[in-house]
Amino acid sequence: MYLRHLEYLRSIIEHGSFARAALACGVSQPAISQGMKSLQAHFAAPLLVRQGRRYLPTDLARAVSAEAASVGERIDALPRLGTGAAERHQLRVGLTSSAAMVCGPVLYRGWCVPQGRRSLAMATADEGSLLAGLLQGRFDAVIAPRPRKFDHADVSARRLYDLQPLVYARRRHPLVQARSLGQLQGAAWACVGPSVSGPVDVLTEAHRVRRMPAPRMAVRCPDFASLLNLVATSDLLAVVPHPALLGGAAPQVAALRLAEALPLYAMWLFELRHHAPRIGPQLLADLVAAGEPVP
Repeated sequence: MYLRHLEYLRSIIEHGSFARAALACGVSQPAISQGMKSLQAHFAAPLLVRQGRRYLPTDLARAVSAEAASVGERIDALPRLGTGAAERHQLRVGLTSSAAMVCGPVLYRGWCVPQGRRSLAMATADEGSLLAGLLQGRFDAVIAPRPRKFDHADVSARRLYDLQPLVYARRRHPLVQARSLGQLQGAAWACVGPSVSGPVDVLTEAHRVRRMPAPRMAVRCPDFASLLNLVATSDLLAVVPHPALLGGAAPQVAALRLAEALPLYAMWLFELRHHAPRIGPQLLADLVAAGEPVP
């Protein structure tokens, strides 16, 4: 039994398909298939069951994956046995793109500035991947929206601030005077993705509850800086969840004054329950304040 085959199984469970697991692991899809055949040979009961075109993990697969994650973490920790002091001075935080822009400066000021030896390591991804990384020990904390129905016994969640998404367009956009979602039908949209629950979801949800056709996502961007640059220089529309994300694009874009409010969602701080929290009360308070709307 090879550890890489266990990693393939964990990736299939996390990403939902052999193709996406192959991309995540940096291997070909046939390599994933062959690895799963080799892994299955060690078990009498099936690890995956086929449903239509998808393979769904069994309870056995989830148990094996959980044990493999624990083994992988212990192996990964071996080179760090002599670097405890260095790790104590580093804060590893996973954030969504919007959280990185709002909370990044606060984390730097609150963690690094008081003690020169400290360092901050930030990584961005969708909230599902970030929470998986937290459980795997890759992060000390995660700042992200809370995925629907997420409730893990090993993870504590504290609400930081609420987000009020607004639709933005360039100031001379033909639709900048639109006052309803209905007037935006047929427009092309840009988004930052993928996202488990966030700006893309709230826009789709706003259309769904009104029984309107889903918005057309023409461009997916890696971050809000590139998204806003596109919006400022094209006829693309976009949802921006916090005014702090506008940055230098603020003079070039305008929020549409729509009659319909987009669904609200919150930013949360996630940490492992059985670990001592790395983010203290003052830094926590500063993160909460960072998300408050500017009067």
